[in-house]
Amino acid sequence: MNQYILLSHVLRQDTPSYGNRDKVIVRVNSCIRGGETANSSCLVLSNNHIGTHVDVPRHFSDSGKRTTDYPISDYVFHKCQILDVPCDTARLISSSDLKGLKEDIDMLLIRTGYEKKRGEEEYWNNNPGLDPELADYLRERCPHLRCVGFDFISVTSWQHRAEGRLAHKAFLAPDNGKREIWAIEDMSLVNAPDNIDKVIVAPLLVEDGNGTAVTVIAEY
Repeated sequence: MNQYILLSHVLRQDTPSYGNRDKVIVRVNSCIRGGETANSSCLVLSNNHIGTHVDVPRHFSDSGKRTTDYPISDYVFHKCQILDVPCDTARLISSSDLKGLKEDIDMLLIRTGYEKKRGEEEYWNNNPGLDPELADYLRERCPHLRCVGFDFISVTSWQHRAEGRLAHKAFLAPDNGKREIWAIEDMSLVNAPDNIDKVIVAPLLVEDGNGTAVTVIAEY
């Protein structure tokens, strides 16, 4: 019997943001206890790149595809691999870290354990990131790969911002017609099983979507 697990964090007012610059605001609009007919809330995201979210090409290219430009089937992944790459400080994850990488996958999840720092300042100012060279390595090694997800706040390490900009572009908006690879940042992978059959990424679809909050569900 198949089971399901959530691989995304719930949006809360204490959701961390890259550089500690943005906030999630949740407040009451109406409440039954206050004598009103129904409960309703106001949700404000000061940046669409906050919480568990997907980066797509539009994020780093004015001509890149938006979240609304893809068929909904592209948000379903059928061959997912989780690799453990322990990190407890800011460093760039490179191809040499990906031991045991399979070639036939369409989604790679990198579990570093950094998620345990999510309530601390370190989570956003001393986080791991991805080395720019990793994008081309993954394209060559995994010809069907469409998405990389991970349990830290951004492709960009706060301590390596120049390399992070290059890495974002290398994954999302590469030159010479190379295949883009989405990034799902700030995932919850601590309880993710190794035997995942399918991953469904459910996006909040907004016009001009250069990225968006996602609910990620794994079937295993």
